[in-house]
Amino acid sequence: MQIHCLGGFREVGRNAVLLEFGKKRILLDYGIKVETGETPLPAKNVSALLLSHAHLDHSGLVPAIKTKIYATAATLDQARLLLEDSIKVAKKKNQPIYFSKKDIRRMEQFIVTYGQRFEIEDCEVEVFDAGHVPGSAGFLIENGKRVFYTGDFKLSETRLLHGARFDVKDIDMLITESTYAYKEHPPRKVVEEKLIEIVEEVMARDGNVLLPVFAVGRAAEILLVLHAHKIKYPIYLDGMAKEATEIIMRYPELLKDHKMLKKALNRVIPLYTSRDRKIALKGPSIIVTTAGMLSGGPVVYFIKRLYKREDCALVFTGYQVAGTPGRELLETGVFVNENLRLSVRMKVKYLDFSAHCSRSELLEFIDKANARTILVMHGESCEEFAAELREMGYNAEAPKNGECLRIK
Repeated sequence: MQIHCLGGFREVGRNAVLLEFGKKRILLDYGIKVETGETPLPAKNVSALLLSHAHLDHSGLVPAIKTKIYATAATLDQARLLLEDSIKVAKKKNQPIYFSKKDIRRMEQFIVTYGQRFEIEDCEVEVFDAGHVPGSAGFLIENGKRVFYTGDFKLSETRLLHGARFDVKDIDMLITESTYAYKEHPPRKVVEEKLIEIVEEVMARDGNVLLPVFAVGRAAEILLVLHAHKIKYPIYLDGMAKEATEIIMRYPELLKDHKMLKKALNRVIPLYTSRDRKIALKGPSIIVTTAGMLSGGPVVYFIKRLYKREDCALVFTGYQVAGTPGRELLETGVFVNENLRLSVRMKVKYLDFSAHCSRSELLEFIDKANARTILVMHGESCEEFAAELREMGYNAEAPKNGECLRIK
């Protein structure tokens, strides 16, 4: 078996791993770098594609591959939403467009479920709940050798999801994300309390709290947090987060508490027009909106109207990739988007609501998997982490994009 490292190695973004078993070639994800539109290396003669989840750094180039696509129903629904939007974003940024809406509709899709085992020719695949976003999956691929691909995963539970259920061990090759290989996420209770403290402070000053979120998963998680803490101020939901949350409501079996999310949504006021948005800003309010890294969407409208106001706050609820407007705002206090360059006087905070595993969770799973070889990817410190794993006695590597490895 050969493993072709096409994207996501020694970097965060554009995940793409090609497994080659003789004439069979199984592709694991095929994403883009969201901030730049960079694509992975070409994947040719692909027998099948296993899609771990809908985020564009894993799904962003999938329609360009003409093959059978295996994913959960929730992932396929969410991916269609994000992929169609990615075409609009690419046009706006003058980036290359590699597929059309027709290509998205024509994708040959096969729905899989957690715990299911199925065959792709003479390879057997098993699907595991990754606990990252609704419908996210890890895949065990067996063809004489056992290869496990984690995608993005989280072992501990959140308000939205149960943790990953990766009941695998004695793996020949573990291909794992390492986003937070050197960070422990703070207890979720502490993070929630900090968010509520900021909300209460801003509301007391008659300000507005702007919560940029990732449409898939994070929007629903934040709404559940606000609902659990009985926030009495108006809560507005805007952008693609509206439709993404509607999609996951169709899959109650994936959620920890579907009824609670329904109650949270019943309290939320959706925004659709500029007039709606003006009304949302007339008094104290919490606005949950996309895009999570400030690369577009309604969040830009709100920043333009609130950036001078010291009585307001912008609170990031997700990881800000290097090169994005969100990362630049966090590091410099300046919001840059297209022709805009604004010195932001709003309070700007980052709170760690991550849907990725922390360092201790990552090490816990690596120990449990008992893999002969570990490939570290999807991280900003892949080489350092692989070296540390080797010091611990593991056979770990952090290959570069373009490398090909062989399992004997």
